[in-house]
Amino acid sequence: MRLVIIILASVASIFVVNYTGLYILDYTWQNILYGALIIVALMIIYKILTKFLKLFLFVVIVVPVLGICFYYIYSYVMGEPPSFMQF
Repeated sequence: MRLVIIILASVASIFVVNYTGLYILDYTWQNILYGALIIVALMIIYKILTKFLKLFLFVVIVVPVLGICFYYIYSYVMGEPPSFMQF
């Protein structure tokens, strides 16, 4: 099923390229195969980037919020802010 959808998307992308006049492509098996390979490559890149984006958002948003919560809870319980490193 996924293969059929990828091939249909490849044919549709050739149609869009022909319709916009960017380049005139023939509906050959070679062009459809190239389009399908590009679509598969874009799907793989999308999956990889979404995983890294989730990790990036976790590091940038969740970790600092947990650090701030730790700081305020520690300050409230101990009465002074934590001293992490003494230089």
